[in-house]
Amino acid sequence: MCRRNVLHWFDNWAWTYDPRAANETPKRPSYMPFDLFPRQRDMVRFLDARLAGREDGLIEKSRDIGFTWVAAGYALHKWLFVDGFKTTFGSRKEEYVDRLGDPDSIFEKIRLLLYRMPSWMQPEGFSSAVHDNHLRILHPLNGNVIRGEAGDQMGRGGRSTLYFVDEAAFVERAEKVDAATSANTDVRIWGSTVNGVGNLFYRKRHGQLREEQIFRFHWSDDPRKTPEWAVKKRAGIDEAAWAAEYDIDYAASIEGLCIPAKYVTAAQEIAGLMKIEPSVSGIAGLDVGAGGDKSVFVARFGPVVMLPQSWGDPDTIETAHRGLEAAQDARASRSDGAPCSVALLNFDSVGVGAGVVAALARAERPGLKTHGVNVGESPSETQWPDGETSKEKFANLKAEAWSLARERFKATYEMVLFLRGQPGGQKHDVSNLISIPRSSEGAEASALASQLSAPKRFRDERGKIMIEKKADLRKRGVSSPDHAEALVLTFVPAPAPPEPAKFIYVKRR
Repeated sequence: MCRRNVLHWFDNWAWTYDPRAANETPKRPSYMPFDLFPRQRDMVRFLDARLAGREDGLIEKSRDIGFTWVAAGYALHKWLFVDGFKTTFGSRKEEYVDRLGDPDSIFEKIRLLLYRMPSWMQPEGFSSAVHDNHLRILHPLNGNVIRGEAGDQMGRGGRSTLYFVDEAAFVERAEKVDAATSANTDVRIWGSTVNGVGNLFYRKRHGQLREEQIFRFHWSDDPRKTPEWAVKKRAGIDEAAWAAEYDIDYAASIEGLCIPAKYVTAAQEIAGLMKIEPSVSGIAGLDVGAGGDKSVFVARFGPVVMLPQSWGDPDTIETAHRGLEAAQDARASRSDGAPCSVALLNFDSVGVGAGVVAALARAERPGLKTHGVNVGESPSETQWPDGETSKEKFANLKAEAWSLARERFKATYEMVLFLRGQPGGQKHDVSNLISIPRSSEGAEASALASQLSAPKRFRDERGKIMIEKKADLRKRGVSSPDHAEALVLTFVPAPAPPEPAKFIYVKRR
């Protein structure tokens, strides 16, 4: 059973170690059975999928959620039960990979798992003196190896079935390591907390890998980490450190972001803190892909955002029909059972989107209106609390829509603080909030969350607010935020009704 099912092996035979337990009140054992929580089980399945597809994977993670323990256990399982399997662990420093007696090193975690197994499960003939060496653990029967490497030597040690690059965002000369490890194995797992933008890990996360190759492991996915834990932990460290190391905020040190990552995290958490009821009438956004970019559909029912849908290889007619079908199929659940449906579909009508205009004009659906949006046009006449109109505040319609979305996310962040009794909290009406899917709901949800906090906002020479252009995003190593822009389209002000026609009557002589 253990051979067939890695999760069964984890749940019944693996142990873990936490020295902090000895100082807790009440005390608990430092050595504990390794009972995987749901997101850790998802990580194991993610690793299985990457091996099956013989492709790379990337795990962006908060600190202290058990990533290394799961990776160590996964490697040990393959070492035990899959003949001819070789796992290599690489990190920027050798002591992070293997340092005798240091439970923080990867190999000491593997040894703890190995020596805590019952003797009958350990390989026949295994001798720690012979087979357990620095940076190498050998299997005496099937020849399997778990190997360690560090620094510029990563990828130089022959060939591997699976290669873990630990703390990949902090590796020096990462491009060199990327080239060397690509010749070493078909399956590399780039795992790390985040370390700003522009590095190789960031570029892989935001453009080089498909969404299904990316796994997001946030602290809120760990049942041991309660909101109370977060308040205490956050109070003890720098705000930027919290954002990067725990909230997976790549742009923690970047000023001027339109929607900071902490706002996005709050929008993922709000549904777990209070009841968020969807509106019966929804609005959807369709960002039309061009070239290698995807087309993305997002439906929003008032404060409730549904899981995005995306597809590649865009064809304007196909995209138009898929967008209409998605809008008609979109549903949300209300406690009173009232049906929810999308009444308006906003889509970008410039560039490749212009081809969608004609297709939508010929494919009307009952009860569903469509509205082509040129985000480069002038803002609306909407008046803001400070007395200014959108035309006075913003450079274009894109800046207005992003700012309207920002206000929702900001209010949600303040509401989360209020519900938790934290400083800066402020009560808001539920209609002014926004709830988005958690990243653990899949690649589409993860893409939406990460893209929302990518663009910056700034003021032009006239003092009007602008949103960073896609060309400028690419210069920072950020790919097109298609999922975010599909959601932002739902905040474009509704088109004003056409003015009635005026007729001039001329009296004939």
